[in-house]
Amino acid sequence: MTSASVPARPSGSTGKLVFFIIFAVLTVFVTVAKNAKILDPKSEIAQHFAPTMGYLAVHAAFGGLALVLGVFQFSNRIRAKYLSLHRKLGYLYVLGVFVSSPFSIPVAMRTGGSPSLVAAASTQSFGWMVTTAIALYCIKRGNVEQHRRWMIRSYPFAMVFTVARMIIPIPPILAMGLPGVEMVVWLTIAAAALLPSIFLDWRAIKARPASV
Repeated sequence: MTSASVPARPSGSTGKLVFFIIFAVLTVFVTVAKNAKILDPKSEIAQHFAPTMGYLAVHAAFGGLALVLGVFQFSNRIRAKYLSLHRKLGYLYVLGVFVSSPFSIPVAMRTGGSPSLVAAASTQSFGWMVTTAIALYCIKRGNVEQHRRWMIRSYPFAMVFTVARMIIPIPPILAMGLPGVEMVVWLTIAAAALLPSIFLDWRAIKARPASV
């Protein structure tokens, strides 16, 4: 009797898994490194966020929910085998986005953020909500392919949290002070808005037009 062969995992799935594992590790690292003492009232970070702790709690809780659940929305295995679970996690992701996003604006305003950082928080929130709303609209209309594409456009706005906190501590940028922070935040938001479309259409961009 011959043993049944086990289907090989597609290389794309393996690459996706590795990417999200690395991203998860980096997210935990930057979160702990920056916020480890936030519950200590005497710490600098706790005092910084004291005027907006209530807004921050809601923003962080629902933003964290969306950041975690969004990863599972990209799992082909969950979507194929557990469609009901995929849908429930998707609705929770939408909830996280639409609660977390608006609360980032008062957090930026009440912690003494510059007008530029308040504008950046507003832009990121708007982009995250709009792309998520379009993804939800598409799936409600039965347009699975466009739903997938708009989810790919949505999640990078959540990734700004991790990517910006990875870049800001780089010594030359940190030495710039507030202008360095503003520069990084705006650049990561711009990347979140632009790079997904380049990724999605890269094959079409590279393709040579058919000769007439």
